[in-house]
Amino acid sequence: MTAELPPAPPALDAGEGRPVPSGRYRGAIADLSTAAWDGGGRRRLQRKGWMYLSASTPRHAVGFAIVDAGLVATAFVYLFDRQTGRLIEEKAAVPFGFPTAFAPDWRGDWQLAQRGRRWRISPRENGGWRCQHSGPQLELQLDVDAGGDGLSAVSSAPGRPFAHTWKLCALDSTLRFTVDGQTQETPSSSAVDFTLGYPPRSTIWNWASLDGRTDDGRRVGLNLVAHFNNGLENALWLDGELQPLAQACFDYDRRDLTRPWRVSTVDGIVDLYFTPDGQRAENLNALLLKSRFAQPFGRFEGRVGDAQVSGYGVVEEHAALW
Repeated sequence: MTAELPPAPPALDAGEGRPVPSGRYRGAIADLSTAAWDGGGRRRLQRKGWMYLSASTPRHAVGFAIVDAGLVATAFVYLFDRQTGRLIEEKAAVPFGFPTAFAPDWRGDWQLAQRGRRWRISPRENGGWRCQHSGPQLELQLDVDAGGDGLSAVSSAPGRPFAHTWKLCALDSTLRFTVDGQTQETPSSSAVDFTLGYPPRSTIWNWASLDGRTDDGRRVGLNLVAHFNNGLENALWLDGELQPLAQACFDYDRRDLTRPWRVSTVDGIVDLYFTPDGQRAENLNALLLKSRFAQPFGRFEGRVGDAQVSGYGVVEEHAALW
């Protein structure tokens, strides 16, 4: 499959205070400066930035995130054991946790700490990222390799400058963690979500991220979103080759997110069923920010193109007032 995507523009700023045109692009935008839009209180009241990385193995699911939401910084890490059903989670919320001059960048260093819990995401010398967490219940390190093309999406945001994200899926990684004095290390597969922009004050989305294999052994990565960014970030990685996808559809029981989901695209390329093993959920009410978030993790089965696919990943329901 051949991706029909233009290369990413060199900067978010197209000049005269205008962001680059809405669209989706191959690769990352190099200059992520938001200085043209951060005055008048926008940096604290409107701009959001985060790094999220996941890891999946046949036994474990990991989510790791550090978020600059302007007035508050948050972080979380979770480790789920599919064999035992045990979920370990540690999280933090720190008012004004990042300085005014902080410039979110996927190539930069992100750190947050609170009450003996510490999170760090940093670039590795040979490319990729290292996630580190130290806390009373969990010590964790995730080394994620860089590889292939990411997809950048820039979308209009009513009443605000723009929304922007960069996604990269189906990456090799190594997971190491210590729980109850026991240390384990295992190969894993990972996805990266870097987001920097000014989403609408009221924002909702569904999201799915998958790392799997086709029935003939090809590696598959998927990033799918509905209700946000106009479907611009919907993409498939097949053996590292990037292909844009059409609008995504999420069918699920909102009263019970642990029941099976169906995830598909209107172009007919993707038709998957997702069976949750568990979920990480949080309702956050901090300063002017409210967030209702649920991220089930589990197994995907179904079809991508003409191939049967299975793999692990997450789905998400999120509603925010920020």
